[in-house]
Formats: sequence, structure tokens, C-alpha cells
Amino acid sequence: MAHGTISDKLFRTAMVMVFRKLGLLGVTLGLWLDPLGAQDHSNVIRNPFPTADDVAAGARSFRSQCAACHGLDASGASGPSLTTGNFRHGNSDEALYGIITKGVPGTPMVGFKLDGREVWQLISFLRSANVSKGAGQAKGNPGNGAQLFQANGCAQCHTAGKPGGFAGPDLSDIGSRRSLAQLETALLDPSAEVDPDYWSLRGRTKTGQAIEGLRMNEDTDSFQILESSGHLRSVWKTDLANYEIVRTSPMPSFKSKLKQSEVEDLVAYLASLRVESGNEVPR
Repeated sequence: MAHGTISDKLFRTAMVMVFRKLGLLGVTLGLWLDPLGAQDHSNVIRNPFPTADDVAAGARSFRSQCAACHGLDASGASGPSLTTGNFRHGNSDEALYGIITKGVPGTPMVGFKLDGREVWQLISFLRSANVSKGAGQAKGNPGNGAQLFQANGCAQCHTAGKPGGFAGPDLSDIGSRRSLAQLETALLDPSAEVDPDYWSLRGRTKTGQAIEGLRMNEDTDSFQILESSGHLRSVWKTDLANYEIVRTSPMPSFKSKLKQSEVEDLVAYLASLRVESGNEVPR
């Protein structure tokens, strides 16, 4: 999570003391000088711009600044869904303010140069998105879903809180990153949305050998693919007679394999896979 430095906190404390003496602690000016310095008596930082107009303004900022990674409705794209009710790097307004303005080290999330009001309005929009599109309550039984996860071989390709396969995405915190609707879609129509990191390479060498694997890296001259055996292989493009990038998922659909109640159980299990904010390592 993002917090101010010690010097920032000392500065805010000094400013609070000055404003108290002047009787101006609650004025709007304090919010503009330092939005994170305006605190109530319990030291909990509150969003000073929570109105419907602020939500609408935040939605406009979101579409222009954030939608490319998180989707137009914040339900996720290359970046995680922000409608699940749980934010990976912190759930408080203060934490969200820091994430938006400073970014998250080690991830594609960069800080945005917005004024204080615009940041708070973005947070208001995110809170609204959680109310209207949040995770809600899963219908199924997560215990049954965990058994279905193992029985259907999901762990051969996925890690889910304990060691598993590596051919598919790590699902250890998928409940924090995807909504219930997205999880169900992923089970019933796996190719509806495939992260480019999980596109595959399929081709044939000039000597007639078939090759196929998860495309790990690509440069001007070569590919590195992860074969189903777990072997990492480098392939020179000049050695290939033909090849194609496969943008569909190798994962089979569960649409005809599981009953609807079983799909709901599996969704409930996946939704339960979360990393509590404050305990995770940024990535």
C-alpha cells in the first residue's frame, strides 16, 4: 500500500496544528493544499468529493486515463477488475489515493499527475463501480468447487494457493481480480478474453518438425516457447517454414462438461481465492 514518508507525515502534523490554531482545519483550502492531510478526529482520511457529480467526473477521468488497462466499466482487461470490492494493494481511500498518484512499483501501474480533486473523483467512481458491479455473493459451494478444481485437472495448468501447473495463469488471488461474471465466462468460454501473455505459438520447422508451446518471449530473430512438457525452447524464425500466433485458449470449455450447479460451485471456489490487502507482495 502507499503511505507518505515520515517527512510528509511531520509536515501534515505541523499543518494540522497551524490550521487548528487558525480555526481552519475543516475548510476546503486544506483539502487542496494537501488532500491526504485532511483527517477527521479518528485520523481516518475521508473522500471530500463523494457526490453524484463527482462520480460522473471520475467516470470521465477513468475512461480517458484507466480504461485501456482496466476496461471501460472497470471490469478488467489487461489489468485487473476494479469491481470486486477488494483492491490488491489497499482498500482505504488513503491507499487508493497513493496508488493513483504514485503507482505500484514492479507493475505496469504508474502514477498519474492529476490534481487532488480529480484523484478523489476517480476514487468516488471506483467506489460506485464496486456498489453497482461488485463481487456480490457467489451462489455455489466453494468446498465443492475446490474438489471440482482438482477432479477436472485444473491444477495441471494453474496454481491456486499451492503448487500447481504453470501453463496457465496463477489463480491464487483471482477472486481479487475478477468478478463473478468474468469467472463464469472464463469457465464457459475460455477464449472470450485471453491475456496476450498466454498466447501460443504453433508452427513447423523447415525439416518438418511440428512445434507448439506457450509464447514466452519474442524478438526480431527468435521465439522462446514453453512446451507442454515444461521444457523452455528457443526457436530461430529462419528455421521455421511457417508459424502462427494462437490467440485462443487451450483450456477446454466446461459448458457441456459440468452442470450449472457445478459451474456455480467452481466459480464460488475461484472467487474465494484472495490475497488480503496488506499481506501481498507488489508484482
